[in-house]
Amino acid sequence: MKARGVPLLDVDPDLANGLGSEEMRLARAHTLAWTIDIHGPSWSPEEISRQATPGWLGLFLVDGVMIRTVRVENRVACEVFGPGDLFRPWDADGEYAPLSVCLGWRVLRTTRLAVLDVDFARRVGRWPTILSELISRVARRARALALNHAASHLSNAETRLTILFWLLGERWGRVGTAGITVTLPLTHETLAMLVGVRRPSVTLALGRLSDAGMLERHASDRWLLTNRAVDALTREKGPPGHRAGAPHEPEAP
Repeated sequence: MKARGVPLLDVDPDLANGLGSEEMRLARAHTLAWTIDIHGPSWSPEEISRQATPGWLGLFLVDGVMIRTVRVENRVACEVFGPGDLFRPWDADGEYAPLSVCLGWRVLRTTRLAVLDVDFARRVGRWPTILSELISRVARRARALALNHAASHLSNAETRLTILFWLLGERWGRVGTAGITVTLPLTHETLAMLVGVRRPSVTLALGRLSDAGMLERHASDRWLLTNRAVDALTREKGPPGHRAGAPHEPEAP
């Protein structure tokens, strides 16, 4: 559903990195983008994908949280999208025959997307630094996805979850005296999809991390990766909360 427009530099001033105050004021007026609100719990990008034409930069997530699920045969993985992410579902979602692949979107928190269409691209074209920063958002998301994919091959769920929350904190976290707070509505099911284990394994691993003072859940959508966990990652002494020889839930086959 089409909603009001929003100047992109108002919601994400970091896009104007490198611009002086006068240039930023001028650029702000040219970064107006129309938005769509998505209330969930699911979303289909078909309508917006039909409207997309060559020259569209993509969809910029202004506010909210979504995940894209990918099912291959009987296994499901997912990727988190949050404020500042730029993506193009019309490029990523398509036919994968002969593979049995099913793609879907879930809305974890009411989401607003800014549509960076051809008109937007033309208006901001005079500021290459803004375009460069937008492209860097795609690169950062790809980097986080690659790192999480690598972490999902590690031997136990505690390590996978600790690294996952570190990566989530790097993108959307808030550093405080006790550690890094990540405010995302992540269920055990979603975490299981993100780190590549079964949900019961996630539940057990979260309990171990909590007992070890590494990861605390303060609300349904608020997590604290403690300084102890961050220090353990920095020292590279192995998975937080792990004892040599301690049993762990095996990965799902």
